[in-house]
Amino acid sequence: MNKVIKVILIIVCVVVVLGLLGMGIAFIATGNTANADEYTFGNDVIRSVKAVVEKRDVTGVSSGIENGVSVKEITYKSNTVQQDLITYTQYLRNEGGFKLTKDMNLTISPSTVYLAKQSVESGKIILMNIEYDDLGYKIIMKKGVGTLNAY
Repeated sequence: MNKVIKVILIIVCVVVVLGLLGMGIAFIATGNTANADEYTFGNDVIRSVKAVVEKRDVTGVSSGIENGVSVKEITYKSNTVQQDLITYTQYLRNEGGFKLTKDMNLTISPSTVYLAKQSVESGKIILMNIEYDDLGYKIIMKKGVGTLNAY
């Protein structure tokens, strides 16, 4: 066989293997998040949708650092979006230490719920936005330097 063809076959095989490996890692990360009772965010622990509402289909998970702020995003698919959000936001406010930072109206869709709480890490704050429509919701958590002031 020609050397060029062998090199091309090796490259194709490597790309396929790396692609499958990446899909496997993404599947494991999504599965772990879908089955988790808590979201761990540095030293902060927040009860998950699964623990408060019940298990929902997780369709996306990402995390990283944006402009020095830690960010986690989890996207859920649900047939009961409004009820899920009522239950979850009530829990977050009554037992999770979160406060609404903007009035919420779950009858408007699509929309966003805005919550915040002080981090257990001194001088840091956790912002949680829940973007939703009739098919599901995305929880976006950000942690960075800040304080929560009541007005």
